[in-house]
Amino acid sequence: MWKPLTLLAVLGPLAGQAIAQEDWEVWETEAGADVAVAASSAEDAPVTWAAAFNLSTNRILDNGLEIGAVGRLELQHDNPHRAGFSGVSGGDFGLGQGAFSGLAAGTGYEQVGTRGQLEQAYVYAEGGYGEVRLGRDKGVAARFYEGAPSIFLKASTANPVLDPTGRAYIRTDNDLTGPALKVSYASPRILGVRAGVSYTPTADVRGLDRDPERQVAGNPQISVDSAAEAAINVSRRLRESGVRLRGALAYSRADVSSSLRPDIYGTVETWSAGASAEFETITLGASLLGSNNGLDSGAGDYSAWTIGATKQAFSMVFGADYGEATDDLTGLTSESWSLGAAKELTDSLRVTGGYRSQTSRVRRALPLGVPQKEDSADGIVLEITLSL
Repeated sequence: MWKPLTLLAVLGPLAGQAIAQEDWEVWETEAGADVAVAASSAEDAPVTWAAAFNLSTNRILDNGLEIGAVGRLELQHDNPHRAGFSGVSGGDFGLGQGAFSGLAAGTGYEQVGTRGQLEQAYVYAEGGYGEVRLGRDKGVAARFYEGAPSIFLKASTANPVLDPTGRAYIRTDNDLTGPALKVSYASPRILGVRAGVSYTPTADVRGLDRDPERQVAGNPQISVDSAAEAAINVSRRLRESGVRLRGALAYSRADVSSSLRPDIYGTVETWSAGASAEFETITLGASLLGSNNGLDSGAGDYSAWTIGATKQAFSMVFGADYGEATDDLTGLTSESWSLGAAKELTDSLRVTGGYRSQTSRVRRALPLGVPQKEDSADGIVLEITLSL
């Protein structure tokens, strides 16, 4: 009952009496789909794929207010050990599962198959005072993300949608709540600056790329509630040089609890920043993120950063990037770099190929004197994306 009442409370003051005067049969509707396949020549790397179906409808009222609804259904077959970025890091000691990273220590690996999820299902109202969204959607901290460019659209070094090797540990997008039900407000862009806030009562939806509900085997279930986010995004083009500058700052916090380990969890706080400069044929960028992972003691901090560059030449895009991540909760350190090129064969078909190196090290608890456990995955990565 509260959802319709909340929707009326959000849209009512914005629309005013103009809604009652509108012809509700006139709506603009768009539908689309996209498919991606990513594979790696690294050992034991499965072929991964993702598909998405989009549907949106909107109506502009007489008073200039735009109202509408957006839906996005996704299917995904990712690495079975690291679906949704969460999973076991390979360590043999740890306090529990990270509230932001989703990583936990353990020696066994789960087998997660093909998954489907309604990633977006929200209504919105946008006018001169900004935009309000209500429903399933990412929060403003993730939506306002800016950072290092990547030639890979899905199998990127940081924040990958598809991870063929299961060894991508770098996350710099401040996505704490995934596609859980939330309300968000974003201001209009003034002089290139836009600000926004989001509130999520409970992060209880298992998203495909961010899964706050997933319980890693051998670790206590955690709950993320009362999540608040704030972010600022800047986009300005310099008149004299024509260079496009982009940047973002974001902060999120939430209450974290666990019935089995109430002694270690408290409040998760995550901050992130990113920026890029887009020249005529070259784009440079970097991003970084830090989180206490929900442990107020500071014993479980997660941090990550990445830098990258792309260059357009010969009707192709060439690129390189590098990133690192550290997770104190599991004793994990990781570094990764990629080098490759992408070619748009048609307006809707893109092929990307490159070489990627991923190396992770995990501190060993016992026996004493045993060096760090090292794991690596090096090889060619191929990605094909198709938009319909």
